[in-house]
Amino acid sequence: MKKTLLSLALTGMAASAMGMSKPAPTNPPVDETVVYPPADTVVRFIAIGDTGTGKDGQYKVAAAMESVCAARGCDFAIGMGDNIYEDGVDGERDIQFELKFEDPYKNINFPFYMSLGNHDNTWIIAGDGADNDRGELQVDYHYRTDRKSNKWQMPARYYKFEAPQNATPLVTFFSMDTNPTASAGDPSNEYNKDDYSAKQGKWLKEGFAASKAPWKIAFGHHPYISNGRHGNAGNYDGLAGQGRYFRDMVNQNVCGNADVIFTGHDHDLQWLKETESCPGTFHILTGAGAKTRGFGDANRNAVYWQQDNILGFFFVELQGDEFRGTAYTVDPVSGDYKAAYSRTMQRQK
Repeated sequence: MKKTLLSLALTGMAASAMGMSKPAPTNPPVDETVVYPPADTVVRFIAIGDTGTGKDGQYKVAAAMESVCAARGCDFAIGMGDNIYEDGVDGERDIQFELKFEDPYKNINFPFYMSLGNHDNTWIIAGDGADNDRGELQVDYHYRTDRKSNKWQMPARYYKFEAPQNATPLVTFFSMDTNPTASAGDPSNEYNKDDYSAKQGKWLKEGFAASKAPWKIAFGHHPYISNGRHGNAGNYDGLAGQGRYFRDMVNQNVCGNADVIFTGHDHDLQWLKETESCPGTFHILTGAGAKTRGFGDANRNAVYWQQDNILGFFFVELQGDEFRGTAYTVDPVSGDYKAAYSRTMQRQK
């Protein structure tokens, strides 16, 4: 069943910074298509992207995440890709897994559910996204038994998981593999845009239909819409048609089925409004996990809030029919962080 979302209220900046949240809904609305867990069930997670530099910016953001999660509680993180800059890895034992993931997040003790970006699938030019076999090596790392930690979670190029686990789920997450459908192209038949889009689109549609969780969240690297330099799917980087396969896959299988789509690719923070082309779904772009960049066109799409030239991430708390999100910005020089914006959205049947 497709649905729409209604914006309810802004939570106070001071309350967000202190980790306070609104009380649990007492009477969740009745919806025969979903099954609610107990009303006191809460899922808290970090949404972060474009992280894998191994440099100072990534460490500053990691330190801010550690502090926020110590104060507010975090169950896991979802990652938007570009996990290993600039060219991905050469094998499942590449030292870059340690330098650009394990070491920066060594003080954070929860899983990171990762997705693939264009830099993870580099062929000739960094970020060309034209060698998806290279991305498979990051899936292989998930299955190594002698890693420094078990934090890296990527059991397949695209996959789903539910939270909380081993209980009635409040949310189903769908990790999308956007690269084959959104990047310039891969000469391999295995990743051709037509077949890969159709296969993944069918998986998404069937997954949304099967999920009984109240909340359904999709995440991946390339944005459906963005005010950053790369722009909207179908016109990435000002190139007509670039990303149209991804746009069409989302239109047909995700819009109205996912409550929210998290993406990265542009190195900024954006909380975008629902669009006429994708009704029932709002969009959050969180690509400031290690690098900063200015907007391309800050007025391209309607937003609730956005900020460029900053590091940061989003913290999200789900409870009942409420989605409570906070954007945390991190100063790229000092490393000081703050709750820059908070909003509560409600799932409306």
